Amino acid sequence: MESALLLLITCGISVILLAESAVSSLQKGSVRCRIGLYSCKDGSDCVPSSHVCDGEKDCKDGSDEDGCTMECSSGQFQCAHGKKCIDKRLVCDGEAQCQDRSDEGDCLKPEGCVHQCDEKSRCLPATFLCDGEKDCQDGTDESGCVEGTETTPQEAPKRCPIGLFGCTDGSDCIPSSYVCDGESDCKDGSDEADCALKCSTDQFQCAHGRKCIDKSQLCDGLIQCQDQSDEADCLKSDGCIHQCDNKTRCLPETFLCDGERDCQDGTDETRCAAESCSNSEFRCSSGQCVSMSVHCDGHPDCRDHSDEDRCTQPPPCSTDFRCPHSQECLLEDWLCDGEKDCKDETDEKNCAVLPVACGEFQWSCASKTQCIPRTWRCDGMKDCTDESDEMVCGRAVCPSHQFQCESTECIDIALVCNGVANCQDGSDEAEACLSDPCPSADTSQCAHLCYNTPHGTSSVPLLQKCGCRTGFKLQEDGVSCVNIDECGDSHLVCSHSCEDTEGAFICNCNQGYVLESDGHSCKIMGEPYLLAGVQSELFLLGLRSSSLDVLVSSEKFILSVDYDWQEQKVFWISLNADSIKWSSLDKKSKGTIIKGINADCIAVDWVGRNLYWIDGFGSQINAIGLDQSHMRSNDYVPILDEELEQPHSLALLPEKGIMFWSETGGEARIGRAGMDGSDRRVLIKDGLRWPASLAVDSLGQRIYWTDEKLKCIGSATLDGGDIKLLQLMETPSPFSVSVFNDMVFWSDTKKRTIQKAHKVTGKRREVLLKRPGQPLGLKVVHALLQARVGNVCAKHQCSHLCVVAPGLKAVCKCPSHLLLDDNRLTCSKPKDTSFILVLSSTALTQMYLQNRNQANNLKSWPEHRQLELPNMNEPTAFDFTVKDLTLYLADAGQASAELFKVKESTLVSRGQLLRLSKDYVTALAVDWITLNLYWSSTKQPRLQVTSAQGAHTAVLISEGLSQGLDAIALHAPSGRLCFVSLGKAGDDQTSQVECAYMDGRNRTLVRETSTQLGSLTLSEDGGKLYWADTDAGLIVSIGADGSDYKELKRSVGLRAFALINGVLLWVTKSDTTKFWYRDDKDDKLWFEVSTDVIGLKAYSKASQLGINQCSNGNGGCRHLCLPFPGGRTCRCAHDHLLADSVGCTPDQRCPSGTNSCLDGQTCIPSHQFCDGNLDCPDNSDENCAHQRVKTGSSSPTTTSISQVPVTIANDAAVRNLDALPCNDKLCNGRGNCVTLNGDVSCACSLGYGGDFCQDELGGLKSTITYGAAAGGAGILVIIAIIAVVKRRSVSSQRANPELGETSMEVLEKPDLHPSEPSSAKHPDHPEDVASSVD
Repeated sequence: MESALLLLITCGISVILLAESAVSSLQKGSVRCRIGLYSCKDGSDCVPSSHVCDGEKDCKDGSDEDGCTMECSSGQFQCAHGKKCIDKRLVCDGEAQCQDRSDEGDCLKPEGCVHQCDEKSRCLPATFLCDGEKDCQDGTDESGCVEGTETTPQEAPKRCPIGLFGCTDGSDCIPSSYVCDGESDCKDGSDEADCALKCSTDQFQCAHGRKCIDKSQLCDGLIQCQDQSDEADCLKSDGCIHQCDNKTRCLPETFLCDGERDCQDGTDETRCAAESCSNSEFRCSSGQCVSMSVHCDGHPDCRDHSDEDRCTQPPPCSTDFRCPHSQECLLEDWLCDGEKDCKDETDEKNCAVLPVACGEFQWSCASKTQCIPRTWRCDGMKDCTDESDEMVCGRAVCPSHQFQCESTECIDIALVCNGVANCQDGSDEAEACLSDPCPSADTSQCAHLCYNTPHGTSSVPLLQKCGCRTGFKLQEDGVSCVNIDECGDSHLVCSHSCEDTEGAFICNCNQGYVLESDGHSCKIMGEPYLLAGVQSELFLLGLRSSSLDVLVSSEKFILSVDYDWQEQKVFWISLNADSIKWSSLDKKSKGTIIKGINADCIAVDWVGRNLYWIDGFGSQINAIGLDQSHMRSNDYVPILDEELEQPHSLALLPEKGIMFWSETGGEARIGRAGMDGSDRRVLIKDGLRWPASLAVDSLGQRIYWTDEKLKCIGSATLDGGDIKLLQLMETPSPFSVSVFNDMVFWSDTKKRTIQKAHKVTGKRREVLLKRPGQPLGLKVVHALLQARVGNVCAKHQCSHLCVVAPGLKAVCKCPSHLLLDDNRLTCSKPKDTSFILVLSSTALTQMYLQNRNQANNLKSWPEHRQLELPNMNEPTAFDFTVKDLTLYLADAGQASAELFKVKESTLVSRGQLLRLSKDYVTALAVDWITLNLYWSSTKQPRLQVTSAQGAHTAVLISEGLSQGLDAIALHAPSGRLCFVSLGKAGDDQTSQVECAYMDGRNRTLVRETSTQLGSLTLSEDGGKLYWADTDAGLIVSIGADGSDYKELKRSVGLRAFALINGVLLWVTKSDTTKFWYRDDKDDKLWFEVSTDVIGLKAYSKASQLGINQCSNGNGGCRHLCLPFPGGRTCRCAHDHLLADSVGCTPDQRCPSGTNSCLDGQTCIPSHQFCDGNLDCPDNSDENCAHQRVKTGSSSPTTTSISQVPVTIANDAAVRNLDALPCNDKLCNGRGNCVTLNGDVSCACSLGYGGDFCQDELGGLKSTITYGAAAGGAGILVIIAIIAVVKRRSVSSQRANPELGETSMEVLEKPDLHPSEPSSAKHPDHPEDVASSVD
């Protein structure tokens, strides 16, 4: 030690003297120290860095021991002598950092550092000594070796060969397995010295003796314990049973004879017996098993095409082409596609080489006949057939342990200046190689290596060449080396995880995977399978054995698939089907999990035990329990149902409680939320056109998708970052995607293939399945892909459905017709029947007011039910009748007013009540007693009323109205209505609030203002009027007579308000749409969303109670019954005049072949009504019911509803009616009430017709003649009613064939049980589905 120290100090002094003579500017006595030396603070000396903080003062001023810590950190090692701290990674590395060498003490373990060589630049473990291979350049690891355990007297201890332990006294070598085995084998007993009595937690103690080994050495195929207890009980089905590669690897049983070479020596694929196929399978000549149903079907499923050999006759082909000799069926797209589909290879002969157009994410090879992904350009691999992708790539930079030739290639530094030209241009050899050799290691400034170059070394300081060992890179100073983090791009280095070490890295595999012999790849234990829907068949393809089984043969396209490993079931949906079906993997059982729904994509939550699906028609994401028996369609739970624009695909990550979905509406995007619908956000919206399918890569923590319009496969992190797009020539129309381990799988509907490739690079592409049928849904199947995770819902006592939320939390959810109680566990019917309806551009949303007490300041919709608006372009106004659950909706885009019946969570069309031309409805309100509709439009600026079936219309108020009304409100029991009209005050526009009777009389101005008014509402008793002044931000109330004006609320950004049961609700708009309410004079924010609100109204069971003089039998009126306080007015329809105060007779004022306009003055030809052209001065000839409302005995027709407006003086009659039995009230005593499926209609007696039997069909000339026919007519009417009801059922089957009652139906009829008519069956007409996005 002293001599070495003296040498170091001498060298240091020499350097100092050189520095002093070279740098004249330095002060006298001050020195510069070279690398590896420490400069004392007084500048008097340089000492080795290893002497700093070693407990001894080497500097005269003692500065080398100043500021030394007394205790090292957890990641450091403290030298035994002194206070020096070093990194723990430097312990036992073969180089002493501590002055006392304590960091290299106790390192002589079987696998530790026991032999230093090459001037102490390397340190080898015992297993490298005397193993017959020269590991040290100086050869000392193979010198002084003894044979067996024979010893030769030496002064130093013996060096024992591999597998032997050298006794401390040097007298003997014993097998290493004898160490710490409880018996002394060395004469000095050193083999049992320092043995732990008890092993640490990360060690295994051999059964015999006290030997401890690392747990990672258990079942590794190598015996460390003498009694072999470390390799006992390892022969399990997936344990270690096959050793190979000189016993350096041990494989599980599933890796043997699986068609993949896992051992470098190939012994895992030798002596393999032919695979045994079942009776229902065909064994290919290659040993592969395929389903017998695909034998001789014209499509080769065996790799060697043997399933299409020796067929008795060529099978019929559904395609246009056939191989001329081997008779396989071909698609035109398969000809000259580079893949040999014919066994005789004729499909790839005489192929013309034509230029191709590359996609926006591709690079064109120089030949213009091939396209490759942009990322393949200059990646070091030649992918173009003309190799042009690796041309003109610039000068490559060689790593620090290699030499860069002038001709750009890299060679090992040991080959430089060795007298042999190894560079293509010979630039590694020159005369300078011999003239200026590297200095010795002690004097070289290079941290690792110095090597001679053709340019010289130290003679020209700037050309001195330092190198670094493998795993390090040279710093900018040209002499220092720093570790390379090979794990920086870990997905290209290791399949799963990468652990960086000093100068190297280690790849690790997740549980259930085994590291392959290449040290990079991970392979799963047990064969994975691919579940694939091809046209109408569901296949199960072995991804190792290539076995092919047909699980299901359906009548329709199989659109989406998934599986439940726990129950060994597969699930699928078919195109345009109304159910989700399942089958066991062994094909012994099958069934339907839910009917009466629309599903476009399914996903299994194996943690919470639920099944999710996308309803593209209803723009919803729904869920049901997996473990429940057959469910009704109204038992499912909506998870997301707001602001979804054509949701298309769905993927779950149950381990984290997260779901992803794609939307293909106006703006394509991918969204993310909790599986309970919480924490919703837009994940990706850029670089998308048509995201058709989603898949989660749980290993790589990325989301993958296919884009049919961009013709690529994309991926991003789970937070939406690091977006990558992969566009191959083999992805002209990618549809479904799945990810497994290193590979991505996809189906292509144009090429009719299922393929796989590396999920990052897109290389190693392979066609797995190629059939004429369109491949759609696919999913990789393996137990580890649905690894057991604790089910947080197992102990959460939800009454209906428990779903997993982010952070693996359990959340209870309810069907749309139920609400969650305060205990957050139980679902029950609403206690308060009050609810609000919110109209947006795409949906009508219902929320019960009792929910407002559960939570405030929400950032999303509270519990609600969304009703998607079918075929709506621009909704402008709406109203709702509680008793029959009917929505009246005006659509400016289609110039119509339509009726919809609420069925569970779906709006079922009941036809158009109004159809205008070049016009649209501006305001409407429905009389919930008579179901008459009061309305106004832009080109017909008047207040009009139309009967329930759209047959009759009358003008109530037109004088002084120049524009369509802005709002209408009515109170049916009292017979009063109010409306907002626009007028003029000089040059300024004004809003006028007026009230009148519901027959148009007693018109009164209530208030006039210069601001815009809306949300007009009458109180429950009809005595007060409310509105929202959106310009002033005011909610006001006033008496119906104009008295008692009050300002109830002022709010900036006011858009709408509603009032129900004394609760005031209003909506404001700024950056977001906020919903507020007032309880006990306190204003509270309920929730806020991004949805734009068009209308807001409130309803309850009590809000539409009461009767008026039109309640019974339409008040006896033949056409329109219009109530007023204390009475009713009868009005007549088109071409009719009032007769006998209640009846109507044809009006003869217009000539034959013409009809009257609503102005009562103009007659035009009948054929000009409802022809799409405006011919009447008041535009009333185009007031048309395009499709009559489907109620009562009416049938779909196209009818004009323009009527002659007659005055009260000559066409109105007033009378009061008393309560009468149903037959008298509803059917005017001219028929009987009939109830079918909850709908009450009239079965009229002979001679009467109309909805209420109000029409006389003709006199009874002979009672005897027609008496026998009376019963028949009644029967015919009943049959007509039944036919109408059946048509209703059929029209709603697409959305919901099980006509269960909704929440509002339960509200009205809590004791009724819904009927369940069966769905009609229709034959399939299969057709390609991929063309929808072209």
